[in-house]
Amino acid sequence: MGRVYFLRAKNGYRAVRGEVISRVQNALKAAGSDPKNIDGIYGGDTESALRDFQHKRNLEVNGILSEQIWTTLTGEPVPDLLSRCLQLTGDFEGHGFQKVAGNFDGAGLTWGIIGFTLQHGEVQNILKTIQQKNPSLLDQAFGNLRDNLRSMLNLSLNDQIKWADSISVGSNKYQVAPLWEQAFKVLGSFAEVKAIQMERVKKYWDVALKDAKRFGLKSEMGMALCFDIAVQNGGIDTDVEERRIMMGRNTTPPPSERDLCILIANTVAENSRPQYIEDVRKRKLTIATGDGIVHGVRYSTEDWGIGEYPWQT
Repeated sequence: MGRVYFLRAKNGYRAVRGEVISRVQNALKAAGSDPKNIDGIYGGDTESALRDFQHKRNLEVNGILSEQIWTTLTGEPVPDLLSRCLQLTGDFEGHGFQKVAGNFDGAGLTWGIIGFTLQHGEVQNILKTIQQKNPSLLDQAFGNLRDNLRSMLNLSLNDQIKWADSISVGSNKYQVAPLWEQAFKVLGSFAEVKAIQMERVKKYWDVALKDAKRFGLKSEMGMALCFDIAVQNGGIDTDVEERRIMMGRNTTPPPSERDLCILIANTVAENSRPQYIEDVRKRKLTIATGDGIVHGVRYSTEDWGIGEYPWQT
């Protein structure tokens, strides 16, 4: 059967979800085993469709996506580690390619698969790239709002944040005005825009690769931890965090990789803003140990295809 990559989560655990699962659902539907909804969630309907597919192919009927089942179903290699890490971190962030949030945290707008922000210039960079490569997509998505959006791109960062605040609604400004929400949703649905977002994601993956190499992390869980730190925290700093981690790493006997990941998780959390320390700690320890609660929801990283296996670039 080969390695198990994805399976329906046990009761009490977060169901695996994301673009990879959408690919599975589309492949099942094309094979004549309809999962009913292409919603990107590995739930009961998807498991039933997978069992139907296995039955029709005279394979072991277990509703589990092993390496063998994946290749038989899709005709492709199993998703790479970046794709699997992105599903998990993207779910922590609460974003898909289409979701937009308003100025609830002072970052202006937050949009896209890992929550790109205006504050850090990522939303502007993506929009400018779309404008250069596929300007018609802005027209299709934003319609009469297009000129307003383009004008925003020429403002100073301070004025861009003010602009985002002006279209943010609700008591905490988490939502954006409905027309803008729909426009960003449509924009994020285009394959070309997803590809541009993924190019920006690779920047964070490169940070994660460097951090994993710096601390000698060799497992998928170690790489997933570094990627999540890159997305949420900008990477592991070369000052306070590195010194503390290296002190723990250079002990005799040296720590196991799991213990080193736990040290990294706690170090990064304790160097976060005071109000976010425990939230960051829970999220990072969930990846470091493979099981934990993030934002009130329990995760098992094995369900998401991330385990204590060696990773390869």
